Amino acid sequence: MSMVAEVCRTRLREVAKTVHLQQQFMSGLCVFYFVFSPVAIFGNLLVIRAIWKASSIPATLKKLLLSLAISDLAVGVLLQPMYGTIIALQLNMVDSQFLCPTVLTVHIFITVLLAGASFLTIAAIALDRLLAVSLHLRYQELVTPKRAETVMVLLWLSAAVGASLFVSVPNHSVLVAVVTEVVGFAVTTVAYFRIYKVVRYHQNQIQSQCQIQKEHAAEAVRVKKSALNTMYVYLVFLACYLPLLLSSILLLVDNFKISFLVAYNASGFLVFLNSSLNPFVYCWRYREIRDIVKNTLRLKCLPNESPDLTSDGIRM
Repeated sequence: MSMVAEVCRTRLREVAKTVHLQQQFMSGLCVFYFVFSPVAIFGNLLVIRAIWKASSIPATLKKLLLSLAISDLAVGVLLQPMYGTIIALQLNMVDSQFLCPTVLTVHIFITVLLAGASFLTIAAIALDRLLAVSLHLRYQELVTPKRAETVMVLLWLSAAVGASLFVSVPNHSVLVAVVTEVVGFAVTTVAYFRIYKVVRYHQNQIQSQCQIQKEHAAEAVRVKKSALNTMYVYLVFLACYLPLLLSSILLLVDNFKISFLVAYNASGFLVFLNSSLNPFVYCWRYREIRDIVKNTLRLKCLPNESPDLTSDGIRM
């Protein structure tokens, strides 16, 4: 427990030092946390409902997207307000030692849990789409919704174990996080590269065949579009998480250099910003989700207006 308490105090000192030397930057960061928290909450509540109702998204992919949206919702509800509060306390020179060790330790655990769950879910989505474009008709036989649920449970359990290790072995936590992120990025990037290669191969094969069944061609187009949609989710995820990896590597070199601490705090905000951006990506890439969200907002804002009965159709 003493080691955990020391980690908490070290983290608070890092925040206090950054606030003292970069007050304007940290003030802006504090405001952004509180501004984007309701965006993440409201946006993910809308897309969770839309994903649940969507009929054009494959069942296994739907479960994985729901898992990602739920973790994003939790970030908006729990993490963004808490980080904003910690910075606000430091800005107002309030003694934050009462947060150690229990409150801050629980907060760090939840942070790593949700980030790990999101990271693993993104990787699972990439592997799921790779199997979809590679296995064709065998995909539905091998990748069932029941197995997808089992994978989701294992992902969250793995994230919980990782968060427990992160908190209980603080001396090597940053190194473990860096290694995990490098491996995760590598696996997911390779998966999407393989998807690209398989899709290109199928396109060339289809063009070389004069007589191909229309249903097979339509299925190939649908799977290709689904893989492309999830790739955009990954690209936004990569843009938000990659700076954290780079700044974590810098902290391994010197964890008290102010420029490194500023980079780490800024990259941490980007990680949480990802939870606010994902709903917009879903609405952009999935037409049915966009239509359901628009109908929901229309009914909430104009309750007397009759809903668009065609919006829940299979359209992407």
